[in-house]
Order: sequence, then C-alpha cells, then structure tokens
Amino acid sequence: MSLPSQSTRVSRSSGVAYRRSRGNPLKRFAPAAIVVLALALILWFALRAPAPTIAEDGATTPSETDTLALSTPDDRIDTRSTESTRRDPVVIDNAAPVRTLPGSTREDEPTQSTTTRPQTPTQTPAQTPTQTEARQTNSNTGSSLLESTLDRANTGSPTARPTATPTTTRSNPDTSNNVSLALSTARDMISHNDRVSARELLSKALRNSTSRADQQALRTELASINDVLVFGPVVAKNDPIAEEYTIQSGDSLSRIAARRELATHWKLIQRINRISNPSRIRLGQSLKLIRGPFHAVVDKSDHRMDIYHGSPAAPQDWLYIRSFRVGLGLDDGTPVGHFRISSNKLENPGWVNPRNAREQYAPDDPDNPIGEYWLGLDGIGADAQLTGYGIHGTIDPDSIGGDESMGCVRLADDDIALVYELLAEQVSTVQIRP
Repeated sequence: MSLPSQSTRVSRSSGVAYRRSRGNPLKRFAPAAIVVLALALILWFALRAPAPTIAEDGATTPSETDTLALSTPDDRIDTRSTESTRRDPVVIDNAAPVRTLPGSTREDEPTQSTTTRPQTPTQTPAQTPTQTEARQTNSNTGSSLLESTLDRANTGSPTARPTATPTTTRSNPDTSNNVSLALSTARDMISHNDRVSARELLSKALRNSTSRADQQALRTELASINDVLVFGPVVAKNDPIAEEYTIQSGDSLSRIAARRELATHWKLIQRINRISNPSRIRLGQSLKLIRGPFHAVVDKSDHRMDIYHGSPAAPQDWLYIRSFRVGLGLDDGTPVGHFRISSNKLENPGWVNPRNAREQYAPDDPDNPIGEYWLGLDGIGADAQLTGYGIHGTIDPDSIGGDESMGCVRLADDDIALVYELLAEQVSTVQIRP
C-alpha cells in the first residue's frame, strides 16, 4: 500500500499530464506565427516590382524604376526582367532620338506611353547646302572642295535625290551656275580669312570654264586675292608660294633670292616688302619671300598675258596670279608655240633692229623702242626653230592691245617690270596661243 505522500505526487503528476494533453496548441504557437507572417508580408511588399505600364497601342513600356535606370549617363543596357513580363533591352543614345524596338510596336509609328520619355525630334526635309557647308566639306585642298561644290550644284542635296534610277538623262547644268557657286564659296572662304583655299578653288574653276564672261569674272576675283597673298607684305598661313625669312649677317636681297632658290628676281622681294632702298635692310628684319616658278600664257585673240604659278611639268595644277594687256606682231607676226625664258634676260638693254642693222639704240636711250626690259624666248620641243622673239616694254603705250611689233610681245612699262621680276631664265615657260 502506498503512502499518502506518494499517492498525492502520483495523482498530481497525472493531473498535469492530463491538462497538457488536452490543451489548445494555437494558444502556444500563435504569437510566433503572427511574427513570421508579418515578416513575410513586409518582405513581399519590399521585393514586389511594380507591374509594367501598358500603352494605349498595347506596347509594353518601362516602369518608373526602369526609366531611371535607362537615364544613366553611361547609357548602359537594362536587361532586368520578371517571371511574368520580360522586356527586351533598350539602349539610349543621347545623340539620337529614342527608337522603338522590334516586337513592341511598328518601327514606323511612334510609341505613346504614359511614362515620361524623351520626345523624338521632328525630322525636317534636308536643306540645300549653304556656302559654309560647301566650304567645310573638304578643308584640305581647294580642288577637292570645288569638286564637292560643283557636285552639289549639279545634283542638289544628296537626300533630295530620287531613290529609283531616273528614266530620263539629266542635262548638264549651265556653266555660269557652277562659276557663280564657286565665286560665292570663295568669297565665303575669304570672309573666314582663307584666301589660299579660295585661290585654289577659283583657279580650278578657271581651268574648267569655257565662257569668256565667266573666265573674266574668275580672273578679276583671283587678281584681288593675289594682291594680298602674292604682292602684299603679309605671309598667309599654309600658303605654298610664300615664306617668312629673317635677315642674317651678310645678307642682301640678291643673295637671299639666290640662296633660297626662289626662281624670281630679287627686286620682287623689294616690291612686296615695300623696301624703298634695298641697300638699307637691317639684321633681324623679317621679310616675305615669294617662291617661283611663274609662267606666262599669251592669248593672241584677246591680247592678254596670264601669269600662273606652279611646276613646269604640271600645268594642270597651276594657280592663276594676274593678267596683263599686251601688244603683238604686225600682220599676225607673233608665232604660236611653246617657249622658255632664255638666259638673255636683260634690264636696260641696247637694241639693234634685225631688219635694219643701221638702226641701233644704246642702253638708257629714251628712244629705244623695246623699253627698259627684255626677256628672250627660246622655242622648245616642236617649236625649237622659233628664235629671236622676246617679251619687252615699249615707248609707245598706245600700241598695247594692237598689232604693231615685229613679232615680239609688248607690255606697258609697269607691267613689264613686274613680269621681269616674276619670270626666271631657263625655268619659266611661255605659251602663245591663237
């Protein structure tokens, strides 16, 4: 028989065990479940991505979060996606309008969206190239610029050309239109202080022109340009003809011309630098030098001499410099042909009439009909037999523009002095055309 104390413990123990087995388990785990559920809800709301916005035309557009990501300065690609909705990556180019991606909507229709996006700029029809555009097309050489300029004049704006091949042959534009465009472009270059390119541009236009009126307009404009580039005291940047020189100890103008191999007379240095006394040049003085060779082309029909600059072997690249009025031979006595300036190049020459040896004139004789300068001509190539002709001055200025000489080419006093300084013996060529 158990003791009372033992019976009491057993009965209490069994009672406790009975109450635990019959108790409600929710009352025990409810607080923990509520905490776990609350944390799950908070985490779900925090990680939930906003649903994509549907545009009116049915295209899916980026959400606000995606728009911010696509607006980063480095224009990265946003490839984020969800399980329910997958977006194609979009690349934003700050320099170009936003373009709808394939698959979202038609590429030729703008995408309307409720989300704020950069607006695509309206495309306007291409405009006709301005003079500035023509000038900037090619800043390397005037010849390439002229080709671009004339091409635009011939065909119009590139975007305005038809996509299909035309069925009719397009007629060539009028030459005057091309020359007008070249003159306008050159004047724009001059306004930007680029006379070197303008001279090259107009020189090519002159070579290609066939209209006398156009040629005269081009020569007038080119002569104005060369008054600065060639005969002015300032050296233009990138001018292939001119260079700057600093006078050194023992220098003289004639020594400078010879040492620098300018292929021009030293008096040209005096002329363009406005030196009144060539013996009074100072050490360290800066001079502008003009480098030859120069050449002459005589047009008998117009009684005109044109001066060009360039290599004797490449007349197709010559630059026009200036023109002079000339007198020619009586009864068409001036021969047509190709010549070179001979070593018989004289200042203040004497002269003997080849038709009458008794008619002789000493140097400094005011009645000497050939004036102050003589440049002998030697025929070259097929014209080697043409001898005894020359270019000289005259004491009869009224004969300029007429036919009164014995076959030589006459120039006025000031003009022959400049031509004498430009043309070099054994280097410069002279072409006499009909």
